[in-house]
Formats: sequence, structure tokens, C-alpha cells
Amino acid sequence: MFYLCSIGSNLDPVQHVSQAVGELLARFGHLRLSSVIQTKPVGMRSSHDFLNCLLVVESELSASQLKAEFVTMELTHGRDRSNPLCKVTDRPLDIDILASAPLDSFAAAEVDAYLGELLAELYERRSVQAHKVALRLPTSKVFAEQIFGHESVELWSHADDRQGLGSLPLTTDPRPAPPRHQ
Repeated sequence: MFYLCSIGSNLDPVQHVSQAVGELLARFGHLRLSSVIQTKPVGMRSSHDFLNCLLVVESELSASQLKAEFVTMELTHGRDRSNPLCKVTDRPLDIDILASAPLDSFAAAEVDAYLGELLAELYERRSVQAHKVALRLPTSKVFAEQIFGHESVELWSHADDRQGLGSLPLTTDPRPAPPRHQ
């Protein structure tokens, strides 16, 4: 199953979004990732801007199992989900499943307005006019240092040897792009 997901953070967002993308890549081995944009909070009062992006991941997990993994990540990053107002308070990490389908075909998915440009970027190759932010994946044994956030990319973690990361700009070719060793 393919899942269209969003990542958002407005508390230490550079750190949390970078780490979350790295953790998701290590877990799933391949991600399609939109640009990362800076947005004003929507539906809440806060002086902290958000960093937001969209990602597409393929997983054998059910939607509820995947959401449970996302909640665990959010808690690990310090989100307080016990607060009854957690949906309208500042947060270090928020990962949501926006849509699921047997094929990676989310061009017509309904997303919040502030994510619309990112969806169009992923599926229609449109430019994103919102303020983009470049981030780095954490450097570790699994990841080579990699900058992302200024364009749509496919990120690959080589599960067989866990030694590298490939990054390719998205193309209109529907076939999966081969991993590239760096």
C-alpha cells in the first residue's frame, strides 16, 4: 500500500523534520519527498512558524499500524499527546496519513490549502512558490550527509548494505528510479 503523508514541526523544526525524514528512510528504505516549506500556523495561535513537507511511502503496514509508528515517533521527539489541546499547541513533530492507495497516485488527493503546492510539485512538477528550506539528513553509518528540501527527491537507503543513501530528483517516468551510490 502507498501512503501520502505530511510532516510538520514548529518546535526546533529543522532538527525534528531532518531527524524524522532520516528515521523514516531507515525504516522504509525509500521515500518520495516534496520540498520543505516554512508556513505560518493554521488553526492555532503560535509565534512559531512550521516546517512542512509531504512524503509518499510504500509499506505493508495497515493505516492504523503505520499511524501507530508515527505516534511513537512523535512521542520520541517530545510531543505531548496526553494534552487534550495537543492538536492546537506547538509541537516538535506531527506526522499524518493523508491518503492511501494501492498505487502511488495521489495527484487528486485532498490536502489542506497550505500543502497544495507541495502535492502539485510531487505529481504535476509544478514549482513551489512558498518559502523553501534546505535541511540535512543526520550523518550516521546509514546515511551519507544529504541536503534536501529545495526540490522533490526520491531518497533511498540501501537496506542490503546500509552503507549509502541515494537521492534523485523526481521525474515524470512512473518506473522507480534506480538507487545511485554516492
